[in-house]
Amino acid sequence: MFQLDVNNAFLHGDLDEDIYMKPPPGLTVSSPNMVCKLQKSLYGLKQASRQWYAKLSDTLKLLGFQHSKNDYSLFYKLKDSNIVLLAVDDIVVTGNDLEEIKILKTFLDDKFKIKDLGELHYFLGMEIIKVPDGMIMTQRKYAMDMIKEFECDKLTATVCPMAPLPKGSFTQDNLADATHYRTLVGKLNYLSNTRSDIAFSVQYLSQFLQAPTQTHMKAALHTP
Repeated sequence: MFQLDVNNAFLHGDLDEDIYMKPPPGLTVSSPNMVCKLQKSLYGLKQASRQWYAKLSDTLKLLGFQHSKNDYSLFYKLKDSNIVLLAVDDIVVTGNDLEEIKILKTFLDDKFKIKDLGELHYFLGMEIIKVPDGMIMTQRKYAMDMIKEFECDKLTATVCPMAPLPKGSFTQDNLADATHYRTLVGKLNYLSNTRSDIAFSVQYLSQFLQAPTQTHMKAALHTP
């Protein structure tokens, strides 16, 4: 598995509509009512990620790749018994045809100027560790960073993901600001990709995102 980085990826997108912006600070214009018409995609545009995906998709199709019908961020190329897979986010490439992967890297470098980061080690918050009989996916760093963010690094370990909530907990002590709770549950939900033991608890806590209480927050943090 290899990881590639496209230099200034969002700048490669082609605009298929007229988009205007206010003159950036430092640019002198002859009239205060003048605006700039964009000739290409820029970071910060709502359309930037969509246009980059469209440009990459068209480029990969020239090389014979197709996007998966189950996941549009996944592309594949079949040739006899060989297959090459490419994931769009922080481009990851894998397959059983090293020659085809080499051709793909060269092709993308000619089109976009890529940085070959070598074998995959870290991807979307997941660490990839190679072992003799395969690989291990872990979110240890992601979990440790989350523990520090929510100040749980001083708490003792527990054997149960969540204790039973008292009856009526959803009708009392509503949180003044639910953002902290929603952020925590969202991050726990992502952590359940590799920690399936917390999946039920996270799914249960997700039912109270609209109006969480102090009890729900304590349950999520597993504090008394």
